[in-house]
Amino acid sequence: MKLLIVCSEYFNSSNGLSISTQRFVKEFRKLGDDVRILASDNGGTPDYSVSIMNIPLVDDIMDKQNFHFAEPNFKVAREAIEWADLIHIEDPFPLSVVVAKLANRMGVPITGTFHLYPENMTASVPIFDFSLSNRNIMNVFRRSVYKYCAAIQCPTEKVKKRLEECGYKSKLVVISNGIPSEYIAEEPSDEHNDVFTLISVGRYSNEKDQITLIKALKESAHAEQIQLILAGRGPKEDMYRTMGDSLPLKPIMRFYSQEELHSEVRKADLYVHCANVEIEGMACMEAFAAGTVPIIADSKLSSTSVYALTDKNIYSAGDSVDLAAKIDYWFENRIELSDMSRRYIALAHTLSIEESAKKVHEMMLSVLEK
Repeated sequence: MKLLIVCSEYFNSSNGLSISTQRFVKEFRKLGDDVRILASDNGGTPDYSVSIMNIPLVDDIMDKQNFHFAEPNFKVAREAIEWADLIHIEDPFPLSVVVAKLANRMGVPITGTFHLYPENMTASVPIFDFSLSNRNIMNVFRRSVYKYCAAIQCPTEKVKKRLEECGYKSKLVVISNGIPSEYIAEEPSDEHNDVFTLISVGRYSNEKDQITLIKALKESAHAEQIQLILAGRGPKEDMYRTMGDSLPLKPIMRFYSQEELHSEVRKADLYVHCANVEIEGMACMEAFAAGTVPIIADSKLSSTSVYALTDKNIYSAGDSVDLAAKIDYWFENRIELSDMSRRYIALAHTLSIEESAKKVHEMMLSVLEK
């Protein structure tokens, strides 16, 4: 089919939504589809290009989050829709709103993927981060974009359940965003750092909650023998550096390329996933695919906890004492840690992006046939 993918930013190399979209596009092309991209020209030139939006007061926040909205353009959108057999929408932002409404009027079928909750945005603007506001934003997402989708990919059952609770009436299909096969190890890595290492990947922001991890290391009985790596960047960097200065081993804080990050994750002993708001947790999935055992926050708004294989792989979100206990357990039980590494590699083999793409493709074809 002629498949049009719509998203605000396609070329962003540090945003999970953009990276996931790039990977699925690669797989759809392998399956024989003619795929074109409608997105902003930030970072590259898509098939159908629009500029990024400039929004007073919001621009500074978006810059810190390293994400920008695409400017709606009816002429470009119409040209793209006229070409396509099917539209697949990756986000609920202004460009997608225009495309969804226009494609619906033009009779072109639409599917979508649900990639982010309102809390992914409002957590960085505390005055908007309360239940009624977030519920209203979920309703705006539904009314402006997702009601036009005949089917929506939900990365986990937890996401599907929330959409149902918020009145989403489209066909909801649970399909993981998947892990690229090149990220899935066959055996745990033989290469490790000289010191026991924890790594956590994510934007330095409220909803990623790295502050709990730094506090947990202060509680750890083995803090003097543990190196923390916080891979990312974001508005909380100065705070985290100040807090980290009080640890026996100062945390390593920097942004890594995908290749560098994959290498650091494979060498680490534990991956700590602290996020309180997460649709699926791509970074965590890639870590355990490499054989790095995770400890995952059990948050109401995070689906990543579905990948906790034992109670030692999960902690109460925001509870630094509980997290410290789990870190110390794995520090003291290295043989069990090695065995758990193999179990996680086996889990990763069931979550390949190749299989996920085939399932999303089948979802699209069923919509197109109807």
